[in-house]
This record gives sequence, structure tokens and C-alpha cells, in this order.
Amino acid sequence: MDLHPWPADFLQKKAGHGCPQCETGRADETEHGVRFFVGEISDGYLQKQGPTAGYCVVIFRGRHAGAPQELSPGEHAAFWSEVGQVARAIEAVYRPIHLNFQILGNQDPHVHVHLVPRHDPDPAPSLPLPAKAWVQSKRLTADEISTQVEALRSAIDSPARAALDRMVEIADESGLYDSTAEPKRTR
Repeated sequence: MDLHPWPADFLQKKAGHGCPQCETGRADETEHGVRFFVGEISDGYLQKQGPTAGYCVVIFRGRHAGAPQELSPGEHAAFWSEVGQVARAIEAVYRPIHLNFQILGNQDPHVHVHLVPRHDPDPAPSLPLPAKAWVQSKRLTADEISTQVEALRSAIDSPARAALDRMVEIADESGLYDSTAEPKRTR
């Protein structure tokens, strides 16, 4: 196996110096995507080009954080709650058979999650998407982007979604359910 050095500026980027996500701020549109979700500490973007229909990225916007373990417990909980909202919208609009959550940070060391819907048929069922799927990805037209962004926004804002989120809050407050608790292990 060939080994290669990391880019000279990687640790500086990881520390936030010249971070493209921080410099972009909370833009409605970036080079790669169009924002459809504005959370308290994150934004969700439908990607203009991707390997599958509904490919989105959720970017942490609370401050610069180079990796998930750098988030405070409150930031971590809020971020994953918002990632969940975006994931539910993707499922409502695109109806994938599965949804991959990918966190890398090798190229762009700022906390963000790639949400990659997996459909049926799929280039590699039960496996990671092959590089070929990314290389041959389809670029959406302006009309496709507009239609899909509107559908995702509607799914985020739906009364049923708001009702479900409120039910979880009420269950948390009443002690019936603790969304922060460790799951019980069973054999």
C-alpha cells in the first residue's frame, strides 16, 4: 500500500483557518447545493449533483468544529436532532429503501454529514456506493432543483412532522421517554 502525506494546510483548516464552510456562512446557495433547511445550528442543502436522487448535506453552523467529537454535548444533541429532521424529509420525498449517513472530514474538516439515499434498484445493494456511482453522478437542472427543494421544504414544515417532533418533546418532558438516554442493551 502506498502512503502519502496529508496536505500541508490540513491541520490549519481543521482548526478553522481558511475553512470554506465558515467563510460561506449560512448561504442560501453554494457551489454544490441549495439550502432547504435552516436549523438553529445547521443547514441542509440539496446537492446539485450526486450519485442518487435526494443526496443532501447537513452542515454544522454553530461555530467551527473540525470533527464531531469537538462539539459540546448540547451542540451534538442539537446537530443530530436537526440531521434527523433532514433525514425524515428525504425519506418523505424520495422514499429510499435505506439512507446512508456519511461523515468523513478528510477533504473539508468542518462538521457535516452526507445523507445518501439508497434506492431499489441500487448500484451496490448492502454495500457502500462504488466510486463509479459518484463519478457518473447526475447534475440536476434548475427546474429539478427548484421542484425538489420545494418538496423538501414542505416535508420539513409539514404539520405531521411538527406534531411528531412535539410528541417526542412531550414524552421527554413527562419522563415517558428519554431521548438522551443510552439504549438498553439486550442479549
